[in-house]
Amino acid sequence: MAVVAKCIITNSEEGRGAFAIRADTDENVYFPMGITEALGLEEFEEVEAILIKNDRPDPAWKAIRARRMEDDVE
Repeated sequence: MAVVAKCIITNSEEGRGAFAIRADTDENVYFPMGITEALGLEEFEEVEAILIKNDRPDPAWKAIRARRMEDDVE
């Protein structure tokens, strides 16, 4: 089952995927290289992602789609 969650990027290296923390559960999330490069993810950025359970026990989640969080405009 897929879930949508706000994530905060904690580690991103060029040519590799990124890692994040789910804001709601503090669980680790893996962002594959394709998503990482397409969005240009960098540490401390907030993104909203569609997550599935990862094939591996750690990290627990894997992002299959993501988008940048929109800033609130008043």
